[in-house]
This record gives sequence, C-alpha cells and structure tokens, in this order.
Amino acid sequence: MKLLASLMARLRRDTRGNVMMITALAMFPTIFALGLSIDYARAMMLKTKMSAAADAAALAATDSFYIQKSGSAAQAAAKQVFNAQVASFQSKTYNPNTDVSISVVDQGGLNLGRTVTVKFRALSLNIFSGILGVTSLKVSGSSVAYATQAPHINFFLVMDKSPSMLLPATSTGLNNIRAATGCAFACHAQLPKSDGINVRDLSGRDVFIDPNFYTSGNSGYGVWYRIDQGGKVLYDKTGTKMGTNVSISASGSLSTISYKDLSNKNKSVTGYYADGYWLTHNYTTIYTTASPITLRVQEETQAAKDLIPYSQTQAARNNVTYKLQFFSFDWTHTGKSSPVVQHSTMTDVNSLTSANVPDLDSTQDWWYANNSPTSTLNIGDKATEFNNMLLSMSSAMPNPGDGASSTSPQEVMMIVTDGVVDEQINGGRRNRELSATNLTNCTAIKNRGIKIAILYTEYLPESLTGDSWSQTNVAPYLPNVLPALKSCASTAADGSPLVYTVTADQSISTALSALFALTVQSARLIK
Repeated sequence: MKLLASLMARLRRDTRGNVMMITALAMFPTIFALGLSIDYARAMMLKTKMSAAADAAALAATDSFYIQKSGSAAQAAAKQVFNAQVASFQSKTYNPNTDVSISVVDQGGLNLGRTVTVKFRALSLNIFSGILGVTSLKVSGSSVAYATQAPHINFFLVMDKSPSMLLPATSTGLNNIRAATGCAFACHAQLPKSDGINVRDLSGRDVFIDPNFYTSGNSGYGVWYRIDQGGKVLYDKTGTKMGTNVSISASGSLSTISYKDLSNKNKSVTGYYADGYWLTHNYTTIYTTASPITLRVQEETQAAKDLIPYSQTQAARNNVTYKLQFFSFDWTHTGKSSPVVQHSTMTDVNSLTSANVPDLDSTQDWWYANNSPTSTLNIGDKATEFNNMLLSMSSAMPNPGDGASSTSPQEVMMIVTDGVVDEQINGGRRNRELSATNLTNCTAIKNRGIKIAILYTEYLPESLTGDSWSQTNVAPYLPNVLPALKSCASTAADGSPLVYTVTADQSISTALSALFALTVQSARLIK
C-alpha cells in the first residue's frame, strides 16, 4: 500500500503530459461544434435555394399565361417548375411526389384574384453524421403569390399642351435657347419684341418671317429674312443682300418692312419677327454646328406614338383588349366650353398607328403678346386649366366595368403634365401646384372606379431663370408640385402612387410606357 501511495503521488507531481491530454479531450466538443455548424449552414443554403424555387413556382402559376388557365393546370405548372429546379440541388433527400404541396385558390373567378401557396420539405444530408450521430437535418418552407388576371382596360391619354410644355427636353437645349433669347421657353408670339424676345443670327441681324410660310402649324422653313438694323440693310435667309433703306412699321400683330431693292425699286414685305418657337425649330439653321433643339411637347407626341406598339405587345402578352383614346388640354378657347380637345375615339390599340396621334406641336397658339393669345379673348395668361380639364374628362369617361371582358373594361386616365396649373379658380388666379379643389375632383374620378396615372415632366426651377414674375409667383412652389400630383393619382398594387417623374435629358417615351405597365396589375409575392 505504501508503494502504491508513493506511485500515485509521483504521478500527481508529474505534469509533463497534461497539455496533450487536455487538448485531446477538448477536441471532441470542438469537432462536434464545427461539424454541426457546417452541416447546419449547408441545410440553410438548401432551404434558401428551395425557397427561391418555391417563389418561381408560385409566380409561374400566377403569370399572364397561367392566370388564364384552370387551377389544376396552374398547379401542375408550378410543380413542374419547382421540381425541375430542385432536381439539380445536391446532398438532399427529396421526394417530388410527396415533399411539395401546391394550393391554388381562385376568389370568385380568375379575374377577382388567385392565391398560390407552395409548401416544401426535404432532408439535408450531413457530412459529419459519424460525429453528430445524425444523418440529416430537416428543412421546410413556403411561398405565397397573389395575382389577378390582367383586366381589359380603356386608356384615356390626356396630354398637356399648354405653353409651359414649350420647354426644351434637354438641359443643353434649355441652356441654348436661354442664351439666345433670354427665355427658356420657346415663346410662340407674334410680337416677341414686346416681351423682350429678340432672335438674331450670329451677325446680330434680326430674323423676320414671311407669314405666308409661317402660319400656325408651320415650323418656318420657308421664306425668312435678316435685317441689319445698324445699316438698314435687308438680306434673304441665305445672307444675300436684297435691299437698303429699310424702314419698319407695325400694324396690330404684323410688321411691314419697306426697302429699296438692288434696282432701287420700292418694295415691302409684311410678316413677323422670329420668336423662340421659330428658333427652336430652326436652331441649326442659325447655329450650323449645333444639335437640334427638341421641345417637351414634341417628346410628348413621340411618347404617345411609341406607346402604341408597346401597348399592342402587352395586350398580346396578357391576352386582353386594350383601347386608347387621345386628348389634349390647355385653356378654354373662344367658342369652346372646355380646355380639352378630343383627337380620336376609343380604339383597340391593335388598330392604331402613329398617324392616329395628334401633332401637339403644330397646334400651338400664336400669342400677340403676353396675356393675349391670338385664338381667344384675353385670358390673363392663365393657360393651364387643370380643374376644368378634370371636370371635362370626368364627363367624357363612362362608368368603368370590372375588366373581366372587353365589353366591361376598366378605365385609366393617363395624364402627361408639368403639374403647374395656371387657372381662374375660386375667384382668383392660381399658378402653382394642384389646389384642394383639383384634388377633390381627382378623388371624385377615383371614387367612380377610374384609375388616374400621371407622368410628371418635371418643372425645373432653372427654366424660370430671367423671368422675374415666374421667379416670384411660380418658383417658390415647385417643390409642392410632385406631392400634389401623387395625391391626385391612384395607387399601384404595392400602395405607391401611380406617378412617374421624367426630368430633362430623360426619355418621356420610356417613362410613359413604364407608367402604362404600372397600371396593369401583375403577379407579386406576398410572403
């Protein structure tokens, strides 16, 4: 016993192998934890991939094709999509017949909504099963998608053609026209000089236009002249000298140039001084190395043309009927009861061509001078009657249907505008964002079940540079324009306003097509 006690005492005092022994003992829980974390991460990775496959399967059963099919057909399609993707996943145990379930529920018919639920389960095979004592980990999940069948829709496209849409569509164009005339707007006036607009060539000669070649709707590529005010010399549009002893007299909106031609005969020509509108349409004639200037009203017209083939493609894809009707608005002209002009009847988009789109640029009114357009009585420069447009359009649009058939279409009023009203309302002039009265009438239209979608061609503060009245009366309120338009618009499926903003240098055509797509509800994941 003494010998045994002595041996045990020596063993307790000898610590030379303790570290190795402790390390060996500690390795077992470390390896277990490491193996568990690796296998758990692999299981979570499998679940993530299977969840993505479930999302794809749920959306497949609610896409534009299968939303028109029966629930059983959609169920089979979803199952096929899911199993095809899961088949490529490694290190799993999965039975394609029993480990996935797909539920398709239609609420009162396809057009009223379809909910698809995909549930799955599987076993992720462990690579550390010998250490863990477990061969696999369970994974499961689900995905839910909801959609309605694409409805049949009648679109009422209402385009703002008021003078404020005569802004260049690019920042370069804004800078160029402002540098040339001092006004960013392509001011369309028969007495531009009375408004401080002077259009001159690079030699400082005034540009004068023969009215026979510059009527409303003509861009002025016909006969025009150059007047050297200093030397009283008249030149033709090519710069060739025509006469001397020039004198100018005005009568109403017209001016008459009297001169002696090169044969010393007295001659005259009656017409108009060029305005900013003429310059934007003939910019490269004066500035031969520059790029042309495109106005927003021209881009707006092109966007409407581009919308036709896009809507045709969408109608074919969704197997529905889309119809489209074109309107424009500015102010109520003499003899008219509304600022709205109807340019077409409601027509299936498949029967439309670009020829059906009105050329809004060619319908611009010529202003004698500020406050007095040629085709109406003095309206005090109030040229954007947004409220009267809403009232007129509300009367023009019938009550919508549920969209289930082409004979019972839903309705969408799409408005393209810069969002700044300039109108007589509630006894006073308003020249800023939409008023409470405007928004009340927007709500009245929406309450009838008609959607309002708005393309906002952003009103930029720099476009008002050099105009003291606008700087005081309009510029401070520009930040309020977009929020007001959002209040007027309907909401998309995700709750966001049906409003797209397009600013200088951006494509109005692309934005209008995107707004069109946004108004057509599509499949979406909800869980």
